Amino acid sequence: MAVKILSVNDTIGLVHFSGLISPDECAELIAIGGSNAKPSEVVDGVSDVSYETSGRRSTVASPAVDRYPIIKEVRRRISLFIGVAEENQEPLQVLHYTRGGEYDIHYDSFSKGSPQLENGGNRILTILLYLNDVEHGGWTQFPHIMANIVPSVGTGILFRNTDAQNLQLRESLHAGLPVIDGEKWIASIWIREKAYTALSVDRTGKTSRRTL
Repeated sequence: MAVKILSVNDTIGLVHFSGLISPDECAELIAIGGSNAKPSEVVDGVSDVSYETSGRRSTVASPAVDRYPIIKEVRRRISLFIGVAEENQEPLQVLHYTRGGEYDIHYDSFSKGSPQLENGGNRILTILLYLNDVEHGGWTQFPHIMANIVPSVGTGILFRNTDAQNLQLRESLHAGLPVIDGEKWIASIWIREKAYTALSVDRTGKTSRRTL
């Protein structure tokens, strides 16, 4: 499939595009995301503890790449599109927002000193794929650059989270505005500086890191 660039904002390399995935593939991701979903959490940048918050109201599923061929294919396409090795990608997440669901204003990157930086460095890029048309609301808003992206099936956005020193980029601050009518489905992938390493716990309770 040919990717079409719809708009660009150079401040944070915000690229609005279509054609990376088809409407049928969006429907497949929605079906996958509807199973094994759990309440979304945020990660504390200092303690590295995940917790639920009223500022992020959605559910999330992280489908296994080896179980669903579509996940592997989407990751491959993203790698080709952005020119960054697939091993730098965090697991793809499918998120579901019902009426009133939102993600309050936030950064995707981590502040200097965060334990998360040990897992492949900072999140240098974010990819969001819009899997359905939202009846009303649910825009992705970037207040510092006065940009609003309206979710539309088969479209997506790419933007930078860090500057040339891989430190948090002020202008990348963004929010998922509340869904007023209908629902919103998106798939998200964060891209790290280096190969992403995930924490795993073996049967003895010992924690180790592994590369996806």
